[in-house]
Amino acid sequence: MRTEKSRSYDDGCATAHALDLIGERWALLVVRELLFGPKRFTDLRTDLRTISPNVLTQRLEALEATGIVRRRKLPPPAASWIYELTEWGSELEDTIVTLGKWAARSPFLEQGLPISRAGLLLAMRAMYRPQDDGGFCICLDMPDGTAVVSGTAEGFDIQFGDEALKSAQAMFSGTSSVLDSILFGGVSVEAAVKAGDARITGDMSAMAKLLRAFPMPPAATGLAP
Repeated sequence: MRTEKSRSYDDGCATAHALDLIGERWALLVVRELLFGPKRFTDLRTDLRTISPNVLTQRLEALEATGIVRRRKLPPPAASWIYELTEWGSELEDTIVTLGKWAARSPFLEQGLPISRAGLLLAMRAMYRPQDDGGFCICLDMPDGTAVVSGTAEGFDIQFGDEALKSAQAMFSGTSSVLDSILFGGVSVEAAVKAGDARITGDMSAMAKLLRAFPMPPAATGLAP
């Protein structure tokens, strides 16, 4: 299937074709928001704060037409329409994580901007570095959903659901943007708690292990003056 002629690079390289498919503004961020499960149109509008309804509709239609996203109706009593990634679309997760890891070295990366839950979780997956301290298992209680993250010498894992909560050693309560500012923006836990932006309960040593496990990489060098 060819993409719309006016939107194609007409280049035989598969990377160019990837940009034909997901290179439009917002397209890859729509995929990002669907990586952890299906969402309604209104959910996507909330997570992608500054996208207009018309642009979101266009991106979803294009992603559906190219087999990256599918739209389906939930059975009663919900009976609402949701969007979800196809199996092929889900394969973009590694690409998004790798792009995030690469862009984290940009000296122009602006800290302190809002970030969605999906954006934060993928940033954590990209930046995780195993520590020789026994690991952690922390519940992240955020307004847009709860996730349980764990880090061991084998890697970083994200789980959802009540069963995962049973293993949590501590709980962080706050927005994804607040936790992002703590992990990557230089804001201390103490300052966030004192300001009323975060609350931490449970094993504080486990929380300290989480905070050590996401060092930012050094900024890229050799840029033109």
